[in-house]
Amino acid sequence: MFLSSKMRLFLISLLLFNASISANATTKTVLVSEYFNLSESHFFQNDTTDFLVKAFKKGHSKDEIVSIPKGSRPNPSNYLKWRYRHRHQRNFRRGASFLTQKHILDKYGRTMLGRQDGLFVMCKKEMNDLLQKANGQLSYVETELGIPAGMWKNSEIIRIDIRRPKKLKLRLPSGNETGANELWIPGGKLPNGYMESVINPVPEGKYTETTIILK
Repeated sequence: MFLSSKMRLFLISLLLFNASISANATTKTVLVSEYFNLSESHFFQNDTTDFLVKAFKKGHSKDEIVSIPKGSRPNPSNYLKWRYRHRHQRNFRRGASFLTQKHILDKYGRTMLGRQDGLFVMCKKEMNDLLQKANGQLSYVETELGIPAGMWKNSEIIRIDIRRPKKLKLRLPSGNETGANELWIPGGKLPNGYMESVINPVPEGKYTETTIILK
């Protein structure tokens, strides 16, 4: 079968057009993939930094709450949006954790852990992530948790896990707790972005104790 010159030209143009579509489709797929990764990274950044700014109710801010003397700070429900508080507390559904020195437990006993005005805890998942990233380095843990460098040196470190923190009145810290220091941030965030909450003292039998090897 012989094709006319016009027909051959048409078929060649059609093939070039299809090739162009395929090339563009491939390029778009790569760009979408790259965009997704960037968007995902940006989302988590917002969730730990910029998102906290959006967590405040109109007329309130981080600086405002920090400027109020400890002991007089308002309940977080007064200045944080309900959606933010709800999302924050959901992260503790699978448990809460904290680290302490063994000699502290030996000195004060294990019958009831924590102060009456609130025990600071992290969500279990973030504690897992922290220790995995630390890879046994004590200095990394101290830095991430805001512990003065060398304070835990030569100490046996214990991890405490609480399975159901909600039953111990899980709540956002107000900044009035005895354990709140000058680095406290309103909104249940540690300086390096980890989430924190407070719970009532934990009775013996409601937590597990694990020795952590850090050097």
